[in-house]
Amino acid sequence: MPAKAIRAFTPLAFVLLAVIAGCGKTWSLNDSVEGTVTLDGAPVPNVMVQFVPDDLKVQYPTSTGTTDDKGHFQLTCQNGTPGAVVGKHNVVVLVGRTDTGAPASPVAIPAVYKMVAETPCQVDVTADKHSYDVKLTHAAPRRK
Repeated sequence: MPAKAIRAFTPLAFVLLAVIAGCGKTWSLNDSVEGTVTLDGAPVPNVMVQFVPDDLKVQYPTSTGTTDDKGHFQLTCQNGTPGAVVGKHNVVVLVGRTDTGAPASPVAIPAVYKMVAETPCQVDVTADKHSYDVKLTHAAPRRK
């Protein structure tokens, strides 16, 4: 290959090497995130809680957990590791269905908490805090 052609491809080679090396933003994980979901002060059993990272520039993994009879949950990331990404999250709460098609929870969650773009519930996960209570209310306004 002529020297002129090699010089022409050198900048391209450096760009490809940088992409392969992963010059993107990295993230930290809090490997133990738990809490309790309440609605107007009462525990919410049998609902799915999702912590959806708020940074739209990077696709971080969402973390999910299901509440027990006392409203307590523990989160697991999409990749199967326990916990949640460190940073600001929008919290979504959804009621699933049983095998018979009935709602899994006797509690009706207000619609505002079911959509990432509208939920007023936000949590800032830090590396050293492990318990995050999710306090829902019937009177919550949509996030703007």
